[in-house]
Amino acid sequence: MFEEYKIELLDFYRQRKIGNQLSDNLENVQRWKLRNECLRIFAEKNTNKDQEIIKAFFDPSGEFNDPVRSIEKVGLDKFRPLISFLLEGKNIRDDASVKLLAWLMDFDSYQEWKSKKGMAIIVPPIVEPPVVEPPSVELPTVNSPVIVDPGTVVNPPVNAPVDISEVRNPLQKILDKIIERPLSIKITTIICITFLGVGGFFSMGITTDTIRQPLADEKCMYWTGSHYEPVKCDEKIKNVTIIPINLRTLNSLKKIDLTDTLTRYSLGKVWYSKIDGKREFFTDSGAHPMNPYKKLRPLSKYILSNYISYYRYLLTYLKWTVCLIVFVVLLMVCIIYLLREQKKKRHSLN
Repeated sequence: MFEEYKIELLDFYRQRKIGNQLSDNLENVQRWKLRNECLRIFAEKNTNKDQEIIKAFFDPSGEFNDPVRSIEKVGLDKFRPLISFLLEGKNIRDDASVKLLAWLMDFDSYQEWKSKKGMAIIVPPIVEPPVVEPPSVELPTVNSPVIVDPGTVVNPPVNAPVDISEVRNPLQKILDKIIERPLSIKITTIICITFLGVGGFFSMGITTDTIRQPLADEKCMYWTGSHYEPVKCDEKIKNVTIIPINLRTLNSLKKIDLTDTLTRYSLGKVWYSKIDGKREFFTDSGAHPMNPYKKLRPLSKYILSNYISYYRYLLTYLKWTVCLIVFVVLLMVCIIYLLREQKKKRHSLN
C-alpha cells in the first residue's frame, strides 16, 4: 500500500511541475534548495505534527532539541535519494523521506491517504474447481507393436540407453568446443585476453576526460562534475549552472578523483576545498565550480600528510598486481592444457 502512496506522490509532483504550481525551490530541485524549502515551510507551519516529521528525517537520534538547528546542520547528501526520486523516479526505502516530501508539497499524509482510499480489503471466497476425472485411455504394453504407417510395424525399444553426452557438465562441453578449434586460434585468443587484462591494469587511474574546445557560438560553459564543458549561453540543461566562458579555467580546472596519487611534488600544483565535510581536490585555483562563493585553497603539507595516503594508493596497486599475476598464471596453465590436448589428438590420429 505504501508503494502506491509513493507513486501517487510522484505523479502529484510532476503534475504540479507541469502546471507551474511549485515553489522556486521545488521547481528546479537541488540539495541546498530542498533544505531551504524545509526551513521555509517549517517557519510557516511549526505544528507538533510538523516537528515529528522534521525529527524523523533530520534528527532521528534526538541529538538536537531545536528542529531548525537540525535542518541547518544536516549534510546535503541526505537529500540525494529525494532528488533521484523526484527527477528519475528511483525508489526510496526510507519512509521518513517520503513523508517529508509529502509535507513539503502539501500532499496528504500517509494516514490521511489511507483513510481516503479505505483500507478494508474484501477477500473473495476461495472456490475450488470441480474435479474432472480424465478419460481412461488404454496405453500399449511394452511388448505390444505400435503401428506407424499402414503395413509397417515397429516394436518400441525397452530400456533404451541414455546418451550421457547430452547431460554432461556444460563447462566440459565448452572446453571440448575450444579444443576442437585450431591451435593458432586458441593461442591468439589467449594472447588477446592477456593484452586486454594488462592494458586494463595499467590504464587504472588514468584520467580519460578530454577538454573540448568551444565553437564560435559557444560563449558559456558548465561544470560536468569533473571538468568544464563549453555550451551555448541560451541552452537549457537540467540541474546545472551555465556561466560565461573562461578559456583558462576551461582548459586547466579539473577535479582529481584519485587523491591518494598526490605527493609532495603536488604542492603548488593542486588546490582543494571542503564541501559537506569532504575535501575535493582540483588542478587549478579559483572558485569552487559548484559554489562560486567558496575559494579553492592551495594544497598544504598538513592536508597532504593527514588526508592523503600515497601508501594506500601503492597498496591498491599491489593488490591489482597480485591479481594480474594470478590471471597470467591461469592463462599459462590453460595454454599448456590446450597444447597437451592437441598433442593427444595428434597421437590418436596416428
